[in-house]
Amino acid sequence: MRTLRMGRPTPEQLTLLQDTGAGFRLIRGAAGSGKTATALFRLRQLCGARRRRRRQMDSSEPTRVLVLTFNRTLQGYISQLVSDQVEQSEDLVLTVDTFAHWARSLVSRRNLLDDKDRRNQIASLVQQAGIPTQHLDYYVDEIEYVLGRFHPDHLASYLRATRSGRGRAPAVSQELRKKLLDKVVGPYTALKSERGKVDWNDVAVEAAAGVPNKQYEIVVVDEAQDLSANQIRAICAHLSNDHVTTFIMDAVQRIYPQSFAWVEVGIDMRPQMVHTLKRNYRNTRQIARLASSLIHGLPPDPDGAVPDPSECAADGPRPIVYIGNFSVQLGRMLDAMEPQLLNGDEVAIIHPRGGRWFGFTKSVLQERRISYCELTRNPVWPTGPEQFALSTIHSAKGLEFDHVLMPGLSKQLTLHGEEDGDGTLDNLRRLVAMGIGRARKTVMLGYKPGDRSAVFDFIDPTTYDAVEV
Repeated sequence: MRTLRMGRPTPEQLTLLQDTGAGFRLIRGAAGSGKTATALFRLRQLCGARRRRRRQMDSSEPTRVLVLTFNRTLQGYISQLVSDQVEQSEDLVLTVDTFAHWARSLVSRRNLLDDKDRRNQIASLVQQAGIPTQHLDYYVDEIEYVLGRFHPDHLASYLRATRSGRGRAPAVSQELRKKLLDKVVGPYTALKSERGKVDWNDVAVEAAAGVPNKQYEIVVVDEAQDLSANQIRAICAHLSNDHVTTFIMDAVQRIYPQSFAWVEVGIDMRPQMVHTLKRNYRNTRQIARLASSLIHGLPPDPDGAVPDPSECAADGPRPIVYIGNFSVQLGRMLDAMEPQLLNGDEVAIIHPRGGRWFGFTKSVLQERRISYCELTRNPVWPTGPEQFALSTIHSAKGLEFDHVLMPGLSKQLTLHGEEDGDGTLDNLRRLVAMGIGRARKTVMLGYKPGDRSAVFDFIDPTTYDAVEV
């Protein structure tokens, strides 16, 4: 699989590359606007500048650089890009890692609570507290939002804080907030202590409290919208005095309940520190129209950007939605890709869930003698000749392909609440729109009649061609 095609910096990117002062910077923009490429240009430039400064000062101390990514798949992808862009040498100690792995390397080894076990424990406490179970997943996310946003010593701040990034329904009154703190957060914390366990938020808090033994001068944090406030605090605790830290984000693509204000983590993000990229260099206008219609009407976020078809550089075919059994959906999509493979194009089959859900897809690819690679949770970017990649939507975050296929968008695989404003449904719309935005040339979606995901209720039907198969 190829990585990002790095050309020459655009006028938008050159403006940011000229900003080399110490401190924090924020790069934001919609999918396809070149945020990752901008960060890599900036990383290369800053590493070169710090190296030159070291030589002038005749310093033997290496420049420490940290690049943090959203997940292991993106880590593998970014690692390959960084190795292509930044010259490695003894005077540069460069680390590319996921936040989770990096933070855990800073703290003493503890028994980590499994993600499924953590959510089950919280869900059980929510039910015991007598909170309406029809919104169970929403309130489990609310607890994780609270634990990630507030330091353990300041959880009471939740009672008066402005909530953001959590959808519009159901409402969480101050009375309910107090019940969540008293009946869920408190017992959950005690339960972890009794079992000698910690969760990922505890790791972030401990990482922030640790004494920095490696102070980083250059830091790039990709997909920062999905890091919690406590995770950002941990990063800030390990910066040198003259650091240059760049956050890359698009709040519209946020898929976890992690919203917070920069001032909460001690960062005064003034307007001159924020750089917004508007031009869309990846998607065609047709793909951007499809993605933007899906997230139209969601609550706005100052650090988010809705895909703007007018900012796209290219036109292409209209996306297609195949309506039929999964096997037929997939077959029609693969048939359409045969001539594209001869052109050397790359294709991603993206699914809401991975694991066994890819079993049938793999068997079909094998029958057709189509080689493929799997990206989900793979920390090493596959550099072989495979033109097909299998990935969950979460793991496709930050990546790009010529063609994106998303068959099987069913109710079962895209569970959510029922009413407009449900936070889970809002996040699902963002997630699918993000997956669509991975495509450079074409997008194909699919669902089975009578089992259609509710995301299709939000897509403008004039933005795609529906084909019954």
